[in-house]
Amino acid sequence: MKNKHEKWLPHLIDSIPNEAKRNRISMYTIALEGWRRGLKLNFCSYINNNKLDIKYSLSGSDEVHHFEGSGGDLNTDEAVKTCDDKTLTKIQLKNAKVPTPNGKSFDRNTNSSEIINYAQSLQFPLVVKPTYGSGGKGVVSNIKDNKMLKEALIYVRDKLGSKTLIVEEFIPGEEVRVFIIGEKVLGAVKRIPANVIGDGLNTISKLIELKNEFRKSIPHLCFRPINIDSTVKKTIQAAGYTLDSVPKKGERIYLKNTSNISTGGDPIDVTAKITVEQKKTVINAVNSIPGLVHCGVDMVINKEDTKPIILELNTRPGLGSHLFPVEGKARDIPKAIIDLYFPNTKKVSTENSNVYFDFKKIKDALIDGSTSKIEVFPAINTKLIAKKYLINTDIEAIEYYQWLKKRVLNQNLNGFIKQIDEENIEIVIAGKTEKEIKSFFDLINSKRFNSRIFNITEDHWKSPVKLGFELKNDNDLKSQTELENEIEDTKREIRHIEKETKHLNHSINMIQKSSVWKLTFPLRNIVGKIRKNKAQ
Repeated sequence: MKNKHEKWLPHLIDSIPNEAKRNRISMYTIALEGWRRGLKLNFCSYINNNKLDIKYSLSGSDEVHHFEGSGGDLNTDEAVKTCDDKTLTKIQLKNAKVPTPNGKSFDRNTNSSEIINYAQSLQFPLVVKPTYGSGGKGVVSNIKDNKMLKEALIYVRDKLGSKTLIVEEFIPGEEVRVFIIGEKVLGAVKRIPANVIGDGLNTISKLIELKNEFRKSIPHLCFRPINIDSTVKKTIQAAGYTLDSVPKKGERIYLKNTSNISTGGDPIDVTAKITVEQKKTVINAVNSIPGLVHCGVDMVINKEDTKPIILELNTRPGLGSHLFPVEGKARDIPKAIIDLYFPNTKKVSTENSNVYFDFKKIKDALIDGSTSKIEVFPAINTKLIAKKYLINTDIEAIEYYQWLKKRVLNQNLNGFIKQIDEENIEIVIAGKTEKEIKSFFDLINSKRFNSRIFNITEDHWKSPVKLGFELKNDNDLKSQTELENEIEDTKREIRHIEKETKHLNHSINMIQKSSVWKLTFPLRNIVGKIRKNKAQ
């Protein structure tokens, strides 16, 4: 399965740390773009839904702007409030004659029978969703009868605890997320449900495994694998397959009915396919909310007449699907956002930048409460020269790292060290000049470790380099799901050992209490003495 990296933005390839891949790609890429342009970057913690969260600011010589995710302060507080409330959004869209599904909001005091009675006026299929929410959380779609409606109400009200909810028409068609600034559509992506494509050789189970390996290579999908759960089994069974079936070459097998990225869906760029009419509808939707400058618009396109129906407006939409689509061209929305907020930096290009900042340390320090604000060290305003050294040695990476770290940072160098195997370590180092790199080579050849280094191979390093100097750990590359599975496997193994130990101790105890054991004590005592004498 080929990953179309050539259609991604070159300055973002290998620049997205794992901590950003976990639901913070929008925040990180906008912050990175501004930081690389020379803007001052600050992160700070704040309380969001009773939890510590992160927001950030970028500042130039004479202005400061504050951001949460992909949302910035050019969107007014009133606009954000309206978009966060799906009921208010629907009212504004209706008033502006923007096509949107018919529906109604209900609070906690409304009993289920009233909601069901209202639903009859809309006719099935329907959608039930929380009034407040994002990312498709809690949305139950294509509800076909009263039984499904009752189940959806229980789910949204009782399980999710949503105080208010919306019941509206289900609009069949293709869902598309459009990102817009002002009067300009910058990107559009559609999502298709989790799927695999047959090769005529592998089973569906194996194809899912291969697809998950492919998803690991995509920053936006890295920690969003396709899990083989009951939904997957039921979906493929309904299509006449099992996990052991071998699909024909080129045959696409859908594994789920919903297209959520978090459950294995694929983002596909369709910006070039958006029609003039669709663009006009999206722009009208944004203009219907006073004070709204940039946002993501969710719409459904009916395949028969291609007319768009607007579902929601999101002031903090995820940008990952636009930046790292599975198919189609990447759209540089972070660049457009920084252009909007800091127009005097438009001429500063970041396309050749090969440095990024340590987002993990920033996030960890803010979330665990060690500090409430962090100013990121200024970006290096030139492309770094980077080299990779493969060192054959009996020195362990951690020992070498502890000795090198301070010396590397004192020389204004950046990079990492990593244990490859028992006999080899890898060091990547980056500096502004060849002279700085040469000074590092002299450092690793110093008398301190010279006798323990058997060979050094030097090569060019083409990927971006994180500011600072770190010891890399292979566990950092594993997904949260993989790590959780490993923990569960270890726990199961421990429980099994404990159970076996308990069973063995019980058996020993029973033997020791038996009459046979007591009768054979003299004999065992004699045998023990004989063995002791032989040993002496």
